[in-house]
Amino acid sequence: MSRRDRRVPEAAPLLGVVLAFGVGGFGLLFGPPGSRLAVVALALALLYGFTAYGVVRSRATPDATPAIPPDAALVGGALVAASVAVAGVVVGQLMIGLLVAVEAVAPPAAYHARYGERRNPLTPNRTFGVAVAAALLVAVAGVVLEAPALGAVNGGVVLLAAADYRDARGDPLPALAEYTLVAATLGGSALAVLYFGVVADRRTVGLLAGAALLAVGAYLVLGRERSGVR
Repeated sequence: MSRRDRRVPEAAPLLGVVLAFGVGGFGLLFGPPGSRLAVVALALALLYGFTAYGVVRSRATPDATPAIPPDAALVGGALVAASVAVAGVVVGQLMIGLLVAVEAVAPPAAYHARYGERRNPLTPNRTFGVAVAAALLVAVAGVVLEAPALGAVNGGVVLLAAADYRDARGDPLPALAEYTLVAATLGGSALAVLYFGVVADRRTVGLLAGAALLAVGAYLVLGRERSGVR
């Protein structure tokens, strides 16, 4: 096979870095002030998208840990997430800042859960429980701050990331527990759509909240291969 025909997934993370810095730098310098968090979100999507492709399709090594240390990736993602959350507070866009912060830290956390050493002192089940509480808190904060749609999306993303972490680090759930979680998410999705769409007359919020819970339920139904506790 010629060199031209070979895929070079190892170059994908580098391309992601170049595109992320190019798009992010241009947007931050020349974009309107109110769009800066959106620019950061786009830059992160480019960076993580190309990096994920390189990690999944790399054939140079069994995994990408020599090139992308899991601990460094997690710390970097957490620092970016904290910076974005603070920026959201400063510019008066807290819920948007939280959404971009979750986007910043979730992919590195998922990568670390699969390839890194265990650093979390909590068990996967307790971590999932804390995430459920945090998701509810974020959703309530969205209502208080008059941004319920963003609160619903934030909460759903937190739940989805927590479910993925539990799958990667934890033992398989008992069938009854898994059925209960699926029923709760699907039932909550239907109730959110009915309440916000019919009672509260906020159809967009209902659709977003319902879609977020439906995504979590679908993930639990489809599942992934559990790797066991590390």
